[in-house]
Amino acid sequence: MRRIAKALAWSAGIVLGLAVVAAGALYFVATSQWLRDQIEGHASDYTGRKTRIAQVTFEWGSTTNVRLDGVEVANAEWGKAPHMLKVEQVEFDIRLWPLLKGDLVLPRLVLRKPQIEIEVGDKEQLNWSMGETPVATGAVKAIEPDNRYETPLIGMLEITDGMLGYRDPKRKLELDGTVSTATGKAGEQAQAELELKGKLEGQPLSLRFVGGSALALRDTEQPYPVDLDVVFGATKLKAKGTVQDPFQWTGADVDLTLQGPNLSDIYPLLGIPGPPTPPYVISGKLEREPGLWKFVKSKWRVGESDLTGEVTIDERRKPEFLTAKLVSQKLVFEDLAPLVGAPPARKANVSAKQAQTQQQLEAKGDLFPNIPLHTEKLRAMNMDVTLDAKRVVAPPWLPVQALAFRVMIQDGKAMAKPLTMRVLGGGAIAGELTIDARADNPRVRANLVLTDIELKNFFRESRYFDTTQGKVHGRVALAGNGRSLAQVMGSADGHMAFAFGGGSVSSLMVSLAGLQIFDALVLYVTGDNRIPIKCAVGRLNFQKGMVTFDRTLLDTQKSVLYVRGQVSLQSQTVKVEVDADPKSFDLLDLHGAVMVEGKLREPRIALGRVFPLPTPVFGSAKDVPCADLTRQLLAAP
Repeated sequence: MRRIAKALAWSAGIVLGLAVVAAGALYFVATSQWLRDQIEGHASDYTGRKTRIAQVTFEWGSTTNVRLDGVEVANAEWGKAPHMLKVEQVEFDIRLWPLLKGDLVLPRLVLRKPQIEIEVGDKEQLNWSMGETPVATGAVKAIEPDNRYETPLIGMLEITDGMLGYRDPKRKLELDGTVSTATGKAGEQAQAELELKGKLEGQPLSLRFVGGSALALRDTEQPYPVDLDVVFGATKLKAKGTVQDPFQWTGADVDLTLQGPNLSDIYPLLGIPGPPTPPYVISGKLEREPGLWKFVKSKWRVGESDLTGEVTIDERRKPEFLTAKLVSQKLVFEDLAPLVGAPPARKANVSAKQAQTQQQLEAKGDLFPNIPLHTEKLRAMNMDVTLDAKRVVAPPWLPVQALAFRVMIQDGKAMAKPLTMRVLGGGAIAGELTIDARADNPRVRANLVLTDIELKNFFRESRYFDTTQGKVHGRVALAGNGRSLAQVMGSADGHMAFAFGGGSVSSLMVSLAGLQIFDALVLYVTGDNRIPIKCAVGRLNFQKGMVTFDRTLLDTQKSVLYVRGQVSLQSQTVKVEVDADPKSFDLLDLHGAVMVEGKLREPRIALGRVFPLPTPVFGSAKDVPCADLTRQLLAAP
């Protein structure tokens, strides 16, 4: 918001600034015995810069005409441009009697071929700042308007062939363009127009501003009109409306629209560290209170998700503090994928960069994207963001139906607490997530608890839904370092544990996992059925990205299935074996296991250690002590 305000302020102030420069030059003309060398001396003192005027011409009267030819104001010593301001000719009419009351009335002001260079130094200093000399500071305070009613009264302003340049090397910002006045429909006053094109951090940037006339600044009856269009790469910003006082931004009725392929792209433009998103469109009203910007009545369309709410930025706090309160009646879970660097699942919601990421993941067979998330932006602004998603649309394998969280960002450390996901059937996933970006190698932590989650809901829209019952409990405690999801997972330490008991699962799934051919063939022909299970438990231990299976098993009526092996999150590969230990006689058995190997994204599933012919097997497996094992695995570390 602050950078929007600066853009508007600079745009609206260019015309006024030129008028003030001309008026200031006149003031020193009137108090220096009309001598050119004294005019230049006073002007140099006023601006703090060496000033040169080639020729001064007067036509005296109660309304005096003054023409200044060849006006040049030198740049700051550290500036790169030879001049801060250069004008081929400044011509204006001034009424002398109002000067006695301290009023500056210019019935006519003409600026021909003005060239303006705005530069920002390495210490954030502005070359147009007059605060470097005591004389300039006093003069600026004397004539600087506090509101629109203190601006010089200019009847007609004409700017022809104006050029404007803006340079900010630290932000990699370069702009060049034109400033002029133009008359629209017949009878309307001339409007101020500013058009700039250039680059910001290597991306093309263009800005077009149309404001009211100089006379409109002093019009106490009508609000001042503003119309701003900014295009930064594929991001577009438009602000249009009226402001009662553009200097104080009071009485604003301005519609703001922002759209682009990824909300994180707004940081160079607005200074706000937006999250990665699918393509979006945001609209609302831009309001202002002393030291506080407000974006209210906002409507968000992000991917296929809808949000409403308001955003405020408090400039009085250092660093600036952003507060956002958002509510969603429909949040598509897949639209959250860019938060971890992954592209959205739906191709219609994928930007060009996200499509490229998807292609790279598929080519390498990786599951976790190694896309930098630029967490250092968290240091730019403190935040308090809340989201209440009343309805979540999730894929069949993820039974989340509502989501709510509050994210607090303080000096580069972000904590999502509380974080709650309600799932179908009344269960929940709750806990907290933390990203500590105060160092160059961010630290990410996750502590989550899964409670009363119906297992069948993970098999929605599948043949196993009706034959699966029971509730899952679990715990996740992981921490890792890195600037991308792949780096964080590749360095992860901690564990994941789960327990499921007192229910049933698909007999077909169990038979296939245990390679009990007779049961599988019968079930394929006659259909699936339900078999009770005593429990399913497991713990995955993470150590520097290497995952090992600890007491991971499924205890069923017929057998105990064991999962053994390892997963490397650094190489994103898996080598796991699922074996069945029968509890009773089975007519046909291949004496083999299911082998899962290869890349995590698409592992290969095959039979391992298979005897050539199936033979009968006499099972001897015992029931697992489920209650004790569940308590052990789910106990806090």
